[in-house]
Formats: sequence, structure tokens, C-alpha cells
Amino acid sequence: MAFEELFKGLEPRDVLRKFYDISQIPRVPGSMKPISDYMVRWAEGLGLEVLRDETDNVLVRKPASPGREDRPVIILQSHMDMVCEKEPGSTHDFYKDPLQLRVVNGDKVMATGTTLGADDGIGVAQTMAILEDDSLVHPAIEALFTVDEETDMKGAWNFDCRLLQGKTMVNLDSCARMVAGSGELEYKMRFDKVTEPIASGSLVRKLRIGGLIAGHTGQNSMLERGNAIMMVNRILLEMEQELPYQLIYMRGGRGLSSAYARDASATVAFAPEYEAKVRKICDGQLAIFRYELEHRDPGVSLTLEAAEPEYGEAMDAKTAHRLRSLILLLPDGVFTRHQVYEGCMESTSNVGVVETEAKEMYLTILIRSFMENRKFYLLDKVRRLCQLLDVRTELGYNIPHWEFCVREDTMALAGAVYGDYPVTVAQGTLETGIFCQHRPDMEIIALACPYYNAHSPEEYFLISELAKSQKELKELLKRF
Repeated sequence: MAFEELFKGLEPRDVLRKFYDISQIPRVPGSMKPISDYMVRWAEGLGLEVLRDETDNVLVRKPASPGREDRPVIILQSHMDMVCEKEPGSTHDFYKDPLQLRVVNGDKVMATGTTLGADDGIGVAQTMAILEDDSLVHPAIEALFTVDEETDMKGAWNFDCRLLQGKTMVNLDSCARMVAGSGELEYKMRFDKVTEPIASGSLVRKLRIGGLIAGHTGQNSMLERGNAIMMVNRILLEMEQELPYQLIYMRGGRGLSSAYARDASATVAFAPEYEAKVRKICDGQLAIFRYELEHRDPGVSLTLEAAEPEYGEAMDAKTAHRLRSLILLLPDGVFTRHQVYEGCMESTSNVGVVETEAKEMYLTILIRSFMENRKFYLLDKVRRLCQLLDVRTELGYNIPHWEFCVREDTMALAGAVYGDYPVTVAQGTLETGIFCQHRPDMEIIALACPYYNAHSPEEYFLISELAKSQKELKELLKRF
């Protein structure tokens, strides 16, 4: 749908226009050149100074408005990439297809069948609108647009912070008045897949968990929604107690540890006389899941259908037992709660991906914490478990947490402009901890427009909240 038809009569028009424009361009982590090229062309078209580094980060400088030349430079920071999740059965290709935006009830912006990319397209669009508007009063602005935040934060790690003239960074990737944030690490696990022939005469069935809301494993951690990987494994464990079967294949998550697994499946083979028992187990487990998730994730569904074996053979008993045991014993969910900021986690973990490959089993877990010691304590648990089960491991990445580093006068200014937002912390991991390491002399505060259900196709933002957020951001820049 064209912009004029989609957002007719809605404000802030300038921000919505920029969000729409970048939603037409692929923003896949690890493949950021299309959006980076667009941002460079756009900034050059405004006559602004533009720097792009080898990682495809883009830095844009806008001079101070008249009378504000003596004010300190302010950095507005956001990331260009997005989480690429879609509904089962969707044919959307994130590498070439534009997002299909829609407006629900005149206020809620969503994408059809996919993630919306409000994380962090909203921050990018807000900054672009600021840079385009020559009527605003503001100090000199450095707008930093980074890449690959949603994976290993390569953009922030590789950016040369010596290029930044400012010492106050306003992060636009979370919510208003956030002053600290969690760190995270991803841990990868592999072990050999030994196979055996599927028993002659077996029925092959695929059981699939779906219908979950999923979402961001930091921002949504305290909601304690369902993890489809863990739920499929619970069914396999229950079957193990009731009948002989062979496990052929298991898959869960969409390759991204920072999102809860919305769906997962397992392919199994068993003798025909056990089909009724398998269906009874599945029905019983679904009833349990619906009872457990009634107030947290009520849409959970389970299907059992005929299938073809993915690799033509089944895992041997030892491989299947190792997989079930590993998933069962891995820490998953909130580990400790924050004792200062009510309603926030202090440390949590998420079993995010399981893949059956031709010769190996592959899993990942993502650990978040506001404290390094908690993060590595959880890692030690996983590492020791993998040693016991003879599972090979690799640290994927380790991102530092963000300590409070805001000056008193900046806190007072943010309080004056954003006073109806409580001071809180980011449960999701931002790039801020990396920038703090690069530039210990820099203060950082997050003052962004809220977005909801990030990392899932249920992601959305509210136009009314965007309008309020942009008005506040303009006022903040005026007062700096």
C-alpha cells in the first residue's frame, strides 16, 4: 500500500514517511549494504557531512542551528538492521521484499506476516526526520546509524568512536529514561549425529508446536511466555516414558537466539500400534501447555501429521537421548530478578535454536544479565553440562552490560522533558555497553519511542506514542 493511502491524515507525518521509506529496503543483519547505501544517498541529498566505514555504519553530521553553535555536540544513535521473523507459511523474502505495513484501528502500526522492524526503524526514522527539519532549534548533531545490532553488534564493535565529537549520546532503541542495560552472550553447542535405519513398517509423524507470541528475550523476559523448543522436548520426554520410538529430526527457532522460539517440530517414527497412544500423549501435553500458559501465551497449538523423514534415517538411541537430556537440563527463563528496578529481570537465558544437520546437532543459548558474574555463572552451568554430555561448545559473542553513566544535569533535563516516564533500565541488550567501553568519558541515556512484541510478527508501535516521543525529542534538543 502506498504511503499516502496508508498514513493519510496521521501525524507525525515526517517520521512516518521515513519509517515507510526504510521499510521498503532490505535490512537483514549481515547484509546491510542496501540500507547503508540508501542512508548515504539520503544524507548527501540534504547536503550534510556523511562518513561511512568499512562495516557500513553511517555517521551524519548536522551543524547547530543559529545561536546554538556554542552548545556541546549531541549524538543520536540507532541501528539500521531488524530481526527477520515471519509467520509459518509466509513467502516473504527479507532479502528483496518490502515490508507490508498496515495500520490497525488508526493508531497501531504492524507488518503483515512479518516483524515490523520498529526495532530499530523507529529510532532511525525519528533521527532522519530531525536531520531533515531545518526549522528546529538544536546544538550540533551527530547521527550514528549502526549495523548488525541484532546479531553480534559488529557495527558498534567496529565503529571508531574517536570520530565522535560529542560526549552525550541519546540512544533511540528502547524506551524513554533508560539509564542502564543488560549484557548478553551467545553460546553454541554441537555434537555428532549418529544414525540408524528407520524400523521397517514404522509410521513417520511430525509433531509441531505453534501459535506462540514469542518476542524479545530481554524486553519480554518477565512475561515468561512459552518456548516451543522446550515444549516439543517435553512431548518427546513423555513419549520416552510410554512407548519405543525413533527420533528423526528436530528443529526450533528461526536461527536467532534473541527471539523466543515461536514454533518447533520433531519428526518421529514408531510402530503403527502406538499411534493412538502418541495422539493421546500429544492431546494431554497440549492441555497442560494451555493450562500453564492461559494468562501468558494462550494461543499455543499442536499438530501431528504424516511426514517424510528429512534425512532418510533416524538418530540412534544415544544421539536422541543426548539431545533430549541437553534441552531438558539447559537453563531457560528468568534466573534472578532485579532488586532495584521493579518488574525487571536481573539475569535470564533462552534456548533459542535447535537444528538437525546432516551430521551434527546444533543448538544455541542466549544469556543476559546486568551483572558479569551472573552472566558467567549461568555460562558455567551450561559449560559443565555440555562437558558431562560430551557436547562441543563455542562462545558466539559476548556483549558488555551498560552501567549508569549519566551526569546529574542531563538526568535533570531528561526528567523535565520526559517526566511522565519512570527511570528504568533496558532488559534487552543495547549497543550502549560497547560504546561505554570505547569511550569511558561519554554519558549515555536512552530516550526512545516504545515498541512492543519485538522480534515477532506481532511487533507494533503506536502512532500516538510516536507523536509524543518526537515532540519530546525536539524539546530535549532545544534545551540541551
